[in-house]
Amino acid sequence: MLIARDLRIDVGPRTLLQGASLSVQAGDRIGLVGRNGAGKTTLMRTLTGTLLPTEGTVLRSGRIGYFSQEAALPELEHPDATALERVLMAREIGALQRRIEEARHRLHDLHGEERDRGIVRFTRLHDEFEAKGGFVAEAEAKRMAASLGIGNDELGQPVATMSGGQRRRVELARILFAETDVLLLDEPTNHLDLDAKAWLIEWLTTYRGGMLVVSHDLPLLDEAITSVLALEHGEIESYRGNYTHYLAERERRRNQRERERKHQDEAIARLEENIRRFKGTTEKMAKIARSWETRVDRMKRELVEVQKSGKKVKVAFPQPEKSGRVPLSAFGLAKSFGDNLVFVDVELAVERGERILLIGLNGAGKTTLLRILAGVERPDLGEISLGHNASVGYYAQEHEQIRGGVSVLDHMRQVGGLADQTLRSLLGHFLLADKVEQDASTLSGGEKTKLALAMLVAARPNVLLLDEPTNNLDPQAKEALLDALTIYEGTVVLVSHDTDFVAELMPDRAVLMPEGEMRFFDEELLDLVSLA
Repeated sequence: MLIARDLRIDVGPRTLLQGASLSVQAGDRIGLVGRNGAGKTTLMRTLTGTLLPTEGTVLRSGRIGYFSQEAALPELEHPDATALERVLMAREIGALQRRIEEARHRLHDLHGEERDRGIVRFTRLHDEFEAKGGFVAEAEAKRMAASLGIGNDELGQPVATMSGGQRRRVELARILFAETDVLLLDEPTNHLDLDAKAWLIEWLTTYRGGMLVVSHDLPLLDEAITSVLALEHGEIESYRGNYTHYLAERERRRNQRERERKHQDEAIARLEENIRRFKGTTEKMAKIARSWETRVDRMKRELVEVQKSGKKVKVAFPQPEKSGRVPLSAFGLAKSFGDNLVFVDVELAVERGERILLIGLNGAGKTTLLRILAGVERPDLGEISLGHNASVGYYAQEHEQIRGGVSVLDHMRQVGGLADQTLRSLLGHFLLADKVEQDASTLSGGEKTKLALAMLVAARPNVLLLDEPTNNLDPQAKEALLDALTIYEGTVVLVSHDTDFVAELMPDRAVLMPEGEMRFFDEELLDLVSLA
C-alpha cells in the first residue's frame, strides 16, 4: 500500500508538483499520464523513496516493486550473475540457489572429512531449496521470462554482457516474479514485442496488488487500468475509467471549465461596466458601485482556472552539407562478448540520403552494430570506413552521452559551437527552456531523449545513427520527430521496434541481424519490426 499526502516536489528552482495526494491500494490499477517533463518519473522515484519530497509524506507498507524506464546496467549481487539468477534473486530462493552452486563448486577442491562435511552442507541446502518450492519457482521464472521474450540461451547469459533491451526485459521479469504488494512500472512495454505485450497486459489485469503505471502504450493503458491520474501544470487530477474514458472526460471537464469561465468573465464585465457608469453619479449609486467593486474582487479571486494548451515540441534537423555517395560502409565486422558470439562477417554500404533499418530479435546485435558504426565500440574483426565529407551523429537509447553533474546547456555547448542564445532557443523548441541550468542526469526519460535529439540538431551531422529514438516520447513529440526525419536530406540508420513509426518513415532498405543480410524494405518486414 502507498499513501502520499500533500507532496511538493522541486527539481532545482522548478516546482514539478505541489499539494498532491494519492493512494495505491490493493486492486488499484492506475495509469499515470502527462506530457514529457511533467514529472511522472520523478513522482515515481519519490514514491519509492529514491528521492525525498520537498514537502509532504509518503507512507509505504508491504513489498514494493519499481521498474525504472532506464536501461542502465543494474547493481548486481554478483558481477557474473546470469539472467536467470538475476530473476530468481527477487525471491529468497535466488540467494539460496547461488549458495548451492557455490557449495557444489567447492566440493571439487575438498577431500576426506572436509569433503564429507561439504556434501552434508550441499545436501542440506538442496533440501532447503526443495522445501521452499525452489524447483517450482524456477520453472515459474523460466515461464515468465519466456513470455517476455527471454529465451533459454539468454537466461544463461551474464547480465553484464546483455544489450539494453535484454536487460530491461530481465529486470521486468524480476519485478513481476518478486511477489510484490505494489507495482510501480515506468514504461514497461519498451523493448517488448507484440506477443510479450499481450502477455504483460493479461498478467497485469489479474494482478491482485496495487499498480501505478507510466506508459505511452495506449492499448496497455486501455486494457490494464481502471483509473487515471493526470499530472499537468504541477497538479494531479483523478479520473475513473481507462485511458479512452480519461481522454473524453478530460475534454468534457475542460469544456465545462471554459463555459463556467466565460460566464464568470461576462458577469464581471457587466458589473465593471455598471461601476464605470454609476460610480460618479449620485452618492447612493456610488455606494452601490463600491459594493459592486467588492463583489468583483471576490469573483476574480474565485475564477475558474482554464489551463492553456501546452506548447508543442518542434524538431527540425538542419539540412546538412552533402556527403560523398557512400558516406558509411563496413567490411567483415564480427563481435562477441566472452563466449557470446553476437554476429560475424557483417558488411554494408549506406548510400547518401538512404534510410536504413536494422531488424532483428532482441540480442541480435542491432545496438552493438550501431555502436560500432558510431565509433563508440570497436569490432573484434573488420573495419568501418567514412566516405567523403561524412559526419556522424549518434543517438544512444541508454542516453550514454548525457552525464551527471553537467547542466543541460553545457551538454549543448559541447557539441554545437553555437552562441548560447541560439542554444537556448533550440532547447526551447524541445520544451527544455526552463531546464537549461538543471543537471541533465535528473531529467526524465522523455526529456533526456529530447536533449539528445537537440544535441544532434546542434551538431548538424549528415549521417544519423538512431537507436530506439521514440522510446519515452509522448505521441506529439514522436510525431514531430517523424516529420523532421521525413524532410531530412541526410542519411539515416535506424533501430526501432515502433511499427507505426517505421511504417510512416518507410525505410529504403533493411539489414537483417545477426546475419547482416541486406534487402529492400517492404511492408512484409513490419511484422519483423514488431518482434524487435
